[in-house]
Amino acid sequence: MALARHVEVVPLEGTIAGRTFFCPPQPSDETQIAELAPDQPCELFCHRRQTDQIILMRGAFNLVVLQGRRLRRITLREDEPTLVRIPPGVPHGAITIGRRSATVVNAVIRHGPSDPRDFLPRRVPAALMDQWRQLLRECGAPEE
Repeated sequence: MALARHVEVVPLEGTIAGRTFFCPPQPSDETQIAELAPDQPCELFCHRRQTDQIILMRGAFNLVVLQGRRLRRITLREDEPTLVRIPPGVPHGAITIGRRSATVVNAVIRHGPSDPRDFLPRRVPAALMDQWRQLLRECGAPEE
C-alpha cells in the first residue's frame, strides 16, 4: 500500500467527562509531547520516513504545511479536538497563536529508521517568501 501524500485533518470523536475529553488512542510507534513557545522561530521540517499525527492539548497554533507549491495554514485550537496527519515528505512547521505556549501530542508512525536531517530546519523556498511573510502577518508572528 502506497503512503498518502496529502495532509489529513480529522475531527476527533470522543466523550467528555467534566472538563476532560477522552478520545480513542491513535496507532503509533512512539508518542512525543512538545511545548511550542509563542516566541519560537517559524521553521519548516520534513520527515523522510515518519507520519506525524498531531493532536493539540492546550493553547492554539497554526500548523503550516507546504503542498502543491503553496503554504497551507491549519489552525488548531484546544476547544476543537482535531487530529492532523502529516505523511512523510511534507514540509511543515508551527506558529503559536497568542502569548501562551501550545502543548501538542504527536503519535508518530515510523516507516523506517529516522534520518538526522528530519529534525533540521528547512528554508522556505525563495518563490514562497512573499506568501510566508503574509502568513506570518496573518498569524501575528514576528517576521524574520
